Amino acid sequence: MFKLNEILPSIKAKRTEGELNLNIEDIAYDSRKAIPGSLFVCVKGLKTNGHLYIDQAIKLGAVAVVTEHWQDIPDSITQIQVQNSRETLALLSKVLFDDPSFKLKLVGITGTNGKTTTSYLVESIFKKAGKKTGLIGTIEYKIGDNALPVKRTTPESYDLQKILKKMLDEGVTHVVMEVSSHAIDLHRVDGCHFDVLVFTNLSQDHLDYHNSMSEYFKVKQRLFENHNDAVKVINIDDPYGKIIASNGQKIVSYGLTESAEIKGDKVSVRWSGSKFKLLTSTLTLDLSIKLKGLFNVYNSLAAIGVGLSMKILPETIKAGVEDISSVPGRFEAIDCGQKFGVFVDYAHTPDGMEQLIKAAGEIAKGRIITVFGCGGDRDRKKRPLMGEIAGRLSDFVIITSDNPRSEKPMKIIKEIEDGLLNMNYSDYLVIEDRKEAICRAISLAKTDDVVLITGKGHETGQIFDNKTIPFDDREVAMSILRKLMSC
Repeated sequence: MFKLNEILPSIKAKRTEGELNLNIEDIAYDSRKAIPGSLFVCVKGLKTNGHLYIDQAIKLGAVAVVTEHWQDIPDSITQIQVQNSRETLALLSKVLFDDPSFKLKLVGITGTNGKTTTSYLVESIFKKAGKKTGLIGTIEYKIGDNALPVKRTTPESYDLQKILKKMLDEGVTHVVMEVSSHAIDLHRVDGCHFDVLVFTNLSQDHLDYHNSMSEYFKVKQRLFENHNDAVKVINIDDPYGKIIASNGQKIVSYGLTESAEIKGDKVSVRWSGSKFKLLTSTLTLDLSIKLKGLFNVYNSLAAIGVGLSMKILPETIKAGVEDISSVPGRFEAIDCGQKFGVFVDYAHTPDGMEQLIKAAGEIAKGRIITVFGCGGDRDRKKRPLMGEIAGRLSDFVIITSDNPRSEKPMKIIKEIEDGLLNMNYSDYLVIEDRKEAICRAISLAKTDDVVLITGKGHETGQIFDNKTIPFDDREVAMSILRKLMSC
């Protein structure tokens, strides 16, 4: 609860009308969740607009509303007009829950690829250091070892502050959070105090929202510019990372190049994982991680950078990084005793797919068979690019459906196929049904081959226009392999 008149100076109101000496019991940005004594914030969404639901919020008990455009509402209801209601929602939520992030050690991880794996590695380091942890990300939200439902990678600002407060109340001291570009642009993390920020990399994604790579990068860059007090752990092998590092304060760089402050040297990538030597100005450490692929060496270096910046002992950092054997849906092995590899991965961007197939090539002795599709209602420009990458780096490709959403699956598939046809690639099949596509890929595999099933990773449903059906690539692959191995 807070007094409305006490918080007004911090939210930069353009105009107010009505009683300001009000006790606000709660905040709602969804009119259906308004309660007696609540403040309703009219948020403009991607599909609808909160200003349309003011009457519903008032009927449920809202005593005040925050608007961007002045509304004709009853005189008994206080109205506050602001420039940006999303920004205001973040500030109000921070006050309502008594600024929980300021009392926590909060790590934010952003970038196109690697956020989830890096967050699991950092969480593992914190646990080895004896800390009670919180995790907020694409796969799950966790308080200690207890999982909470996930709505989106980074929650809306009100929900985020509520989760952070719950974590604090339950004894959590260290929190790791994935920060999406949408979350930055939509002010979801505006009320957060970050101790450490991590930049993994940037490549084409979300251009249906950001329109251009330049705009996409500017949004990511804003996170670092807006949190000067945070230590910034930056991948300087990435060209966008170099830009952030060159203009920022409190920079800790990582990578495989000589100029990196946290450097991976003598890297050896194997089927069982990777080995490398960690070099800093004061430390040399041999590491043997269970996660496969060169990109996971980078993810490990990022996590190590967080640990070192937070003064955690090197041996504890080493134990945390080496303890993680897999991350759900991230180059996850599906093993039923077969003589070929089957891996499920979330790779759904051109760069993510390229890095994944290259990683498979580093460990495969036989062919690489790639099964993938692209999501509907998302960046269409990446579809032929992903087709071209799959064809260039794989020995055989099966194009299938991903989450088509409101689009026709075969329309998406045709746009992917264009990338293969443009390079005169012919070693591929089109199988719209995803289960059938996975089955065909596994049936084609021979000893020492690698089957990559990409795009959906940890997801447990397939999204169509008017329904979501249960579908987990890992369960489907395991079921097919069990039948195969029992023959």
